[in-house]
Amino acid sequence: MKKLKRDAEKFDVLELFADMAAEHGYDLNDHVAQEDFVSRVRNSIEKSKKSNIAIFGKRIESLFAYVAGALGKVILLKQEDSGDIYFSENEILAPDYRLTFDGNEQLLVEVKNCHHRNPANKFSIKKNYYLKLKQYADLNDLNLKFAVYFSSWNLWTLLSIDSFEENKSSYTIDLGRAMACSEMAKLGDCMVGTAPDLELHLLANPEEASEIDDSGQALFITREVKIYCAGNEITNDEEMKIAFYLIQFGSWMEKETEAIVNDGKLFGMKFVYSPESQEEPNFAIIGHLSTMVTNGFRNHTVKNGDVVALKLGLDPSVFKVLIPQNYKGKNLPLWRFVIQPNREIEGFIDTQTV
Repeated sequence: MKKLKRDAEKFDVLELFADMAAEHGYDLNDHVAQEDFVSRVRNSIEKSKKSNIAIFGKRIESLFAYVAGALGKVILLKQEDSGDIYFSENEILAPDYRLTFDGNEQLLVEVKNCHHRNPANKFSIKKNYYLKLKQYADLNDLNLKFAVYFSSWNLWTLLSIDSFEENKSSYTIDLGRAMACSEMAKLGDCMVGTAPDLELHLLANPEEASEIDDSGQALFITREVKIYCAGNEITNDEEMKIAFYLIQFGSWMEKETEAIVNDGKLFGMKFVYSPESQEEPNFAIIGHLSTMVTNGFRNHTVKNGDVVALKLGLDPSVFKVLIPQNYKGKNLPLWRFVIQPNREIEGFIDTQTV
């Protein structure tokens, strides 16, 4: 999926000025009004920077577009809550996004960020807030879903309101039930597993290999990259790209880094990536695709724990994992687990060995 290029500086700034002019009585040709507009925008940005809720909330809203766009099932995604809205009767609220799938099926999605560290804690949605969103969805004759990101667990869920527990003034759900009821598979999400370990070898030209000096240092220029899965070298280009993506954005940790030395010369570096826990000798889960897209987005938007960007100029396809539907790996075995929602909590898993 590609991102439609827009001249935000030209059109969005003018739109913002028009909105604020209507509120504050600006004259488009008044220099003082223009200075007041710039001052208010600057103060608003500084105030928002001090609010983690506003900053992280906006970032997660932008992130969802990349997750939905990269997973491959959505063919068109549009921000729904931008621009003027005029309505005649009951109060309404536009959800964040409108998603269109192949076959022209559409649904509306409201994105939410949940920071609970305890998985038993309940995430809540106020009833009066939901009813405004539901009114908008009903007027458009579309289903409404909630994309809830559990940030402490780095997990995305896509939920219908009937997955929540209804209370007097709110709807609530905990992480366990949210995962059991999640409809992320509708967007193309799945869990991926492969055979440990994954190894990344950065190799020098043997003729250029430098001797390691007395201080333990040596000059090194990477001339070749090799990747191994369970000790087997991956030579197919497609498998190489997938394996490198899993190394970059999967959940396996870098277990060790080892210098490749022969006769006192540095021939390369070896990086080994292993699952935190492993119950089977030749298989372990490396993560959800949606989590991997999230990790890729984080690399571009967060530095040292601080948000440095809310949106990207990149296409969602930059973070896409290109695993063909009929993939049959030679040296990179993959298992894909497509989790279907089950509101009885006792969820089930459809598995596909590839």
